[in-house]
Amino acid sequence: MQTTYNFFGQRLVERGIITQEQLDEAIRRQQTTMGTRKLGEILVRLGYISKSHITEGLADQLGIPIIKLSERDISQKVRSTVPGEIATVYRVVPIEERGAVLVVATADPTNINALDNLARLLDRPVEPALSTPEEITEALNRYYGHRQESVESMLSSASSASSMSTLSTMSNLSGGSLASLGSLSGDSMSMESISMDAATAAREVSSAAGASGSEDEGDDNSPVVKYVHQMIMEAFRLRASDIHVEPAKTSIIIRYRIDGEMREMPPPPKRAQAAIISRLKIMSGMDITERRVPQDGRIKITLGGKMVDLRVSALPAVYGESVVMRILDKSGLMLGLGQLGFCAQHQKDWETLLHNATGVVLVTGPTGSGKTTTLYASLHNLNTVERKIITVEDPVEYQLAGINQVQINHDIGWNFARALRAIFRQDPDIVMVGEIRDQETAEIAIKAALTGHLVFSTLHTNDTSSTFSRLIDIGIKPFLVASGVRAILAQRLVRTICTSCKAPHDPPEDEKERLGLHVDWSQVRLVHGAGCDNCNKTGYQGRLGAYELLLNNDEIRRLVMGGGSATAIRRAARLSGMITMRDDAWQKALKGVTTLEEVNRRTRVDEPLRADEAPAAAEK
Repeated sequence: MQTTYNFFGQRLVERGIITQEQLDEAIRRQQTTMGTRKLGEILVRLGYISKSHITEGLADQLGIPIIKLSERDISQKVRSTVPGEIATVYRVVPIEERGAVLVVATADPTNINALDNLARLLDRPVEPALSTPEEITEALNRYYGHRQESVESMLSSASSASSMSTLSTMSNLSGGSLASLGSLSGDSMSMESISMDAATAAREVSSAAGASGSEDEGDDNSPVVKYVHQMIMEAFRLRASDIHVEPAKTSIIIRYRIDGEMREMPPPPKRAQAAIISRLKIMSGMDITERRVPQDGRIKITLGGKMVDLRVSALPAVYGESVVMRILDKSGLMLGLGQLGFCAQHQKDWETLLHNATGVVLVTGPTGSGKTTTLYASLHNLNTVERKIITVEDPVEYQLAGINQVQINHDIGWNFARALRAIFRQDPDIVMVGEIRDQETAEIAIKAALTGHLVFSTLHTNDTSSTFSRLIDIGIKPFLVASGVRAILAQRLVRTICTSCKAPHDPPEDEKERLGLHVDWSQVRLVHGAGCDNCNKTGYQGRLGAYELLLNNDEIRRLVMGGGSATAIRRAARLSGMITMRDDAWQKALKGVTTLEEVNRRTRVDEPLRADEAPAAAEK
């Protein structure tokens, strides 16, 4: 994608629309956004080109036509060639059939993987035509309707007696009837072709139900099958990290966690609750006859050209089983270190740690703060044939080529401590422990680090300095902590401003006061997202890390061995040049990446250092 847009920029120069200097400036600005903005968007915001130049230039570059969807009336016959849920996920609108070839309008014709997947899904050749994102959105709403209508349409047939009989049967099948469905949990399903997989499962369910005399609705038109697939695809399109299906007394609540925030979606009818829960349990390989105890499962799919795992949890609650699906998008694991959001100093120090250090390197933060992404991106950076890397995890969330990954199994006593002892007999260079939870695991990890290994792990602490006291509290001797821990990285995720609706913004005075930093506000120009269709009116799209990296030194070791407080350790780290998480997030706000509101929400205020003791400013 990036290469295409660089070619696009050169074509603009060749056509005399912009100068080489203007292109170079836009490329430099793009680099400062850490790849979150496209070159064309930046050129538009700089006032060098219009949006029409992007459309015309891209169409010229690719040799495809420009389609004005607002001026077209697409027939029902053509629209029916692409199901609504597929059109929504791929952001395409079918416009014409040329023999066997289907022409679709898209705002991103450079996404070859998506077009190839669409062609495989439809079992016919697909050719792109170019339209604007706004026209694609308007056409999808016009021709396929809003999601609320889609939900009601999908589940409307569930009100019939025969349908309700089938739905009831799905949730009350005997264990023997489902014996043949257990293998579903281990299969890798493609969401592009998931209708066939789902239909196969539904037919087996209906076949089992047939013995009871219910009608067979186990086909692609089954309202529950269609709704569940739509729910997953919609979550993926909206970049949700979790899907929550929560039974209430008189309703069923559907919520997505998007950019760390819970957002409620249009719900299905309460009468479909049992069938929806059963469908999700079947897809993830759970026992649908067991509703008294929690269960875990997994679904593997290919969606939108990406490999995605869904980790599924079912929990008995008062009004039925609550199901939560964590969307594990593997594409995020292939990020380079430069895409994590490190400032220049953090990236330099982190890369030095990765390639030159022995010792324990800890990543801390609450659940959902991006610790796994940081660790996996770091391991990906280190993964060469010259290094033996072993991980021990509970569970293994992502499978990484070239790395030996060990799964914890508490049922047989295979815990972190036992796994670590075995791992160090495998001659590793680098070890990653999913989480340090107890004294035994921590001691083994630290002693291994003292013998020349590089050990990564995580802890649930709020900041870098409190991590030392946490290790001591679980029973590790202070001298082992002081000598074994090489560095601690604390992190949070801040929401990034939507690039499509970014606008100047003067925050209210109370937000400025909460920042707690010495700022000349007359010299500061901040931005926010005004809200648009691309960000669902939130003003945010995506998240990026805010970090603080504590590098252990002699003064900090002295404080740790002497029982120094977390406050004293933090002060010593700041005096030695540590960039706090607050400072790091604030720099991102100054660069237009996030907002002051996010800085205040996600990070804490530090006591100011005196002017005579503040360290020289590090490169940010």
